[in-house]
Amino acid sequence: MRLLPAVLLGAALVLAGCGERSQQVSYSKGRYAGKPDTPAWAGDDFKNGRADWERAIKARNLRQNEYERTSGRG
Repeated sequence: MRLLPAVLLGAALVLAGCGERSQQVSYSKGRYAGKPDTPAWAGDDFKNGRADWERAIKARNLRQNEYERTSGRG
């Protein structure tokens, strides 16, 4: 009796794998026909748009640079 629930659960898991949808990108006339991407600077965080976004990226890169982070500490 204990074997039947295990077999049914196994069969359900095997059949659940059959429902995968295709992940192919669809193109129409040589152009991408999917959801359009919004620019990274289009959010509320960057008031002046692309210029603020570029400044934020440069500041982030400087914080990840070990030479810049440790300069003057030695």
